[in-house]
Amino acid sequence: MKSKHKNPCYYCGAQACSNEHAPPKQMFKGFPCDSITAPSCDEHNSEKSGDDQAIVSAFLIPLHNRLEQYGQDEHSLEANIVKAIDVAKPSFVRAKRKATSRPLLSAPPKVLSDLPDVSYLVPSVDLRAWVRQLTAALVFDGTLAFDPTIIWNEAIAWSPDWIWETERPASGEDAILLFEKKGEIKAQLEQFSWQDGWSAHPRAYPPDIYEFWLCIEPEPQEVIFKHKFYNRYTWYVWFSASQETVLKLSNKVVS
Repeated sequence: MKSKHKNPCYYCGAQACSNEHAPPKQMFKGFPCDSITAPSCDEHNSEKSGDDQAIVSAFLIPLHNRLEQYGQDEHSLEANIVKAIDVAKPSFVRAKRKATSRPLLSAPPKVLSDLPDVSYLVPSVDLRAWVRQLTAALVFDGTLAFDPTIIWNEAIAWSPDWIWETERPASGEDAILLFEKKGEIKAQLEQFSWQDGWSAHPRAYPPDIYEFWLCIEPEPQEVIFKHKFYNRYTWYVWFSASQETVLKLSNKVVS
């Protein structure tokens, strides 16, 4: 969508020529909600649009596999997530060159051979960069300004729920150790003081599809975003910002 505004790009400060949706519209297909947008240059919007579908598929493919394996029971998926899977399912085939469905364990024993497959993204799809860009767009939306002091490429982006193919466990024991280590880090992060983020207006995003929180530290001037996708995948993004940005975000979350 071409934009008539002359604002800077939310991510790099270059001349904006379009609007970036945060998160991408693909995440909300089939849901009657509005969108948060931020002015964007082509590099940080249209040039990554092909990865948006791959990442949405990568989030949903394991949930689809689980649904196929175990069915929809009382311990399974929320209705909105089942709906999101149904809407996105035709895109799984198109995304398979970038988002592949494979077993969690590289050498599963027979007793664990029937676990639902998980998904991995090819190296060319930078999920960390994608989450950083989502965070940057939300920061722009919350402050209505580009902050040149934020070095987004250096922001820490980490998830306790995402397994990279390079850390793929070989055995059940390895998987337990990996998830225990990630769980310990998550427990430490969850002790921070989190404040509710905002949503699209007037029709908000379905919270079991996407929501986020903020932890704001005035001294030092640091901000952490906590994103949750499909009620299953948590991503944290930690960065330093200007005093003005910290103040504007603080005012935004209490308004």
